[in-house]
Amino acid sequence: MNNSEYAATVQAFSEKIQKLQNDPTNGEVFPILADMAKLADATAEAGCDPVDALEMYLYIGSNYYIYGHYIFSLEYYDKALSRLVQCTDNIESDADLRRELEEAFVNILDICQKMDKKKDAQMIVSIIKKFMPSYLEAIQRVRRGSIKNDPVEYTEAFMAILPELAVKIDAELGGATRGMGYCFQYWHKKGEILKRDYGIEWDSPAVLNPTVRFD
Repeated sequence: MNNSEYAATVQAFSEKIQKLQNDPTNGEVFPILADMAKLADATAEAGCDPVDALEMYLYIGSNYYIYGHYIFSLEYYDKALSRLVQCTDNIESDADLRRELEEAFVNILDICQKMDKKKDAQMIVSIIKKFMPSYLEAIQRVRRGSIKNDPVEYTEAFMAILPELAVKIDAELGGATRGMGYCFQYWHKKGEILKRDYGIEWDSPAVLNPTVRFD
């Protein structure tokens, strides 16, 4: 990959970031992330700036986490962590990069807890001790999941259907206005499709958190 190809790849990745920031539907998100993953892999395989590759993988891992695909999230976080040794000086001097890493460590530990990956959690703690020891106590205190989710969401079988499920929900909701109360429409349709097409019984956050007010 020459300099112009490298610049074009980074630019294409930035354009995908903009698409995600423009509030796409869930059904549109997974194809965007898949394209971003290809761009990040191309950058990493070409041996280009390891910091760029690190930040690309952190961004992808974070967004897969946001959209509940924890297996993909761990995959791309793992690719990010494999580049830490090459980026030590940058981590020490770049506050923004340290914050991105702190978020990644919190997310990974949260995933490990949800999916009962104790060995993975121990490995992450050892990495934090090596690269960001000052954050260890703070990260270990963080407790995600104040909002309860159905445990079925943390199974590999559920995550395997997420991209397809998101497209189906978008299609059946049609032009539903994405404003106040939209989450209830979305969850209702999600439950219908999960039961009808996959035989999966699923409880929404509204059902599992009766004292929480959602809008």
